[in-house]
Amino acid sequence: MSDKKHYDFYEIGKGGTPLYDVPTETIESRGYKKAVKSFQNKYPKLKKVDVFWIKNGVEIYKEQKLPLGRKKKLNG
Repeated sequence: MSDKKHYDFYEIGKGGTPLYDVPTETIESRGYKKAVKSFQNKYPKLKKVDVFWIKNGVEIYKEQKLPLGRKKKLNG
């Protein structure tokens, strides 16, 4: 059995309105931080996303500001 989780990323539109029709991306990863980092590499222009995943049978939601990480490392 795999211990990976599915993380669904939804783009937040202008004015802070979420676009919940279809997920922008679904990533399978072992951890939240790895999933967010791989997502932000694919979509570098986005500033905020909503992330949904299931842990122990409970759906969890988080609004994540992008980019995630240290500014020193991100800017060069």
